[in-house]
Amino acid sequence: MKLAPFMQELTLLYSIALIGYILRKKEILPSGSERTLSALLLNVTLPALIIFGMDVSFSIENLKQFGLLSMMSAIVLMISSLFSWWTVKRLTIKNTQKNALEGIMIFGNQGFLGIAVCFILFGKTGVLFATFFNFVYLLWIWTYGIYLFARHSKNLPWRSVFLNPGVISTFVGSILMLLPGTLPSAVSNTLEMLGKPTVPLSMLLIGVLLGALPLQRVMSFLKSSHLWLASYYKLLLFPFLLLPFIFFSLPLQLIAVAVLTAGMPSAPTISMYAERYGEDASFAAAGVMLSTILSCLTIPLLYALVLIISSLA
Repeated sequence: MKLAPFMQELTLLYSIALIGYILRKKEILPSGSERTLSALLLNVTLPALIIFGMDVSFSIENLKQFGLLSMMSAIVLMISSLFSWWTVKRLTIKNTQKNALEGIMIFGNQGFLGIAVCFILFGKTGVLFATFFNFVYLLWIWTYGIYLFARHSKNLPWRSVFLNPGVISTFVGSILMLLPGTLPSAVSNTLEMLGKPTVPLSMLLIGVLLGALPLQRVMSFLKSSHLWLASYYKLLLFPFLLLPFIFFSLPLQLIAVAVLTAGMPSAPTISMYAERYGEDASFAAAGVMLSTILSCLTIPLLYALVLIISSLA
């Protein structure tokens, strides 16, 4: 997809987020709506879309792409985790905000917004590649992400690390990918119908989450240079680590999915973790809000860079 049509599609996506924001501020969607939308996405539409996207016939090429994308994802996560830890350790910041800031830098909205953007760009192939790329990410956010906030807690929720819909659906999709043939058309069509609402619902959820924040406190947090630094890391610095892979003669779709998915804004999950483990959830939510707003500019920029560099390569 060329840049201009992509910008149109991206504008539509963020328009849905704006609608969600207005609906929450006007209380047409009341308090608690975000939990309902999140539960629907996490337990129904996103798992269905993941399984649908990975329902492909077995091929050595798919295995190679899975291995390559997993490796690229692991590289970004390892470097970003180490660099974020090193950076936060040297900043003067409240103890209740340190873990949240580190999480904002590392973890992006790859499951919801990432898959939605890749689906718009490349259809089922985009979902497949994004799911491959997210395989390591899911394991990391449900292990290191929880550990980051709960490391001082006596009881770590290890059950939720491995038994959650995102991880389970990814494993189911991986098994399907290794089997000959595909699912029956009736099952595949059902998964497709259930999965496609992930795109608008994910954007609606982002708007609702932002609309639930107390505006005055958020505005005070947005003056924090720490949150702007975190957004720079998450949206530009870390996805730039993958741009050199363009020169390895890899498919454009694969590179674009990897770079764009790595450059997604911070995950709303971080503010949920902060609230659950008694840290500054409003600070975390403000960081998510700032990176989400800035991503309106950075996602098209990343895609444009991929197109330009790939044409030169």
